[in-house]
Amino acid sequence: MGKQGSPKSSRPGSLSFDASSNLEYQLRWEKAVLGKGIKNNIVKYGSYKGVCNGKRHTWWLHRHIRSIIFTFLLMGFLFLLDSLMFSLFNPSFLKTSPAPGKSHEQEGSNTAYNDEGKGPVMYSRLLQMASVSLAERELEQKESKYWKQPFQQASMWKPCADIKVQRDKNSRNGFILVSSNGGLNQQRVAVCNAVAVSSLLNATLVIPKFLYSNVWKDPSYNTASLSSLTSFCGCSQFSDIYQEETFMNILKDDIDIVKELPSHLKSMDFEAFGSLVTDADLSKEATPEEYIKNILPILLKNRVVHFLGFGNRLGFDPLPSDLQKLRCKCNFHALKYVLKIQKTASLLVKRIRKNEAAKSMLDKQLLGNFISNVPSNEHTSKYLALHLRFEVDMVAYSMCDFGGGENEIRELQAYREEHFPLLLERLKKTKYVLQILKLCIN
Repeated sequence: MGKQGSPKSSRPGSLSFDASSNLEYQLRWEKAVLGKGIKNNIVKYGSYKGVCNGKRHTWWLHRHIRSIIFTFLLMGFLFLLDSLMFSLFNPSFLKTSPAPGKSHEQEGSNTAYNDEGKGPVMYSRLLQMASVSLAERELEQKESKYWKQPFQQASMWKPCADIKVQRDKNSRNGFILVSSNGGLNQQRVAVCNAVAVSSLLNATLVIPKFLYSNVWKDPSYNTASLSSLTSFCGCSQFSDIYQEETFMNILKDDIDIVKELPSHLKSMDFEAFGSLVTDADLSKEATPEEYIKNILPILLKNRVVHFLGFGNRLGFDPLPSDLQKLRCKCNFHALKYVLKIQKTASLLVKRIRKNEAAKSMLDKQLLGNFISNVPSNEHTSKYLALHLRFEVDMVAYSMCDFGGGENEIRELQAYREEHFPLLLERLKKTKYVLQILKLCIN
């Protein structure tokens, strides 16, 4: 017998090799089976674990569902309680923020209810104190210390129109005649300016005349002719609108006023003698120095000056206080409407006010005795007065385009050339410049 593994004994060696190969194959197979089994176990374990976790969450949710619902209910209750407390201490919150979904009728009823209710709590004390104070004042009937003048000298002050100014009684420098154009308001301003200029130049004022206006087309009342230059026909004159005698009496201590020129001056040709002064000869809102420099020499030479047009030909600043006082006196005291105008105006005022409202000092000044002086318990009612002034002269003077097309532009241009030749220079400026100068409204 030879040794194992020798060439003489090959069988035992082959048996040993086959046994080891089978053993290695068996080990590999077991590993594969074991690995597959482990993987299957892992999958089974994972699915089992997921099922267990899902069941655990469901079990926890079922167990704590009541606590969760209770927590949300508690938070909602606290929020509602907070809103309720805020509304109790701040009632205006409910008024300014109405609940959505309500109809307009419900909102109106709630608003009416809130208005009829009591005021805010924070003001109740103040309202009570005010009521007590008013009641005590009515019982005591004492004048409030706040209305007493602390300075005795100031309590002796009088209105400017009541102050009597001593003026020179010597002869006057001549006569001033004014022929005013425009509407009623422009004519009123011209009269007041004429009074001030007469005092400035120490001249006698002739009752002003009013020119006929193609815009107003005032019906004819009186007919007067002062010269071959100007004819005052077809329009209301001073005595048709204002009380002439009242005008002269109130201003008699300030200036001399006559109704007509002296006979030797009535037939005078003002333009030929250089006594005619138009708006082109005086700047708008002229100063007193301009009158003394340019107008006074004419007055001293010819004894008469005729202002034709006289629209806004006296400024306001600078102006001596005595001239301004005189102009205010003329405007607010001397110019009284005639009785028929006062009567018509009183009727209109009563209709506008509807009820017998409380009267004011202005009513007496404008309406005279046609308005009742009996005080009324009613408060003065509020109303809106609208003055329509969209007329051809205003439109042309404004130099604005109101959208009327080419025909309107041509008509306004022709009207300016005829009535406002001095304004044509302004048309050379752009519309933007006119707006900056407040000369155009669109």
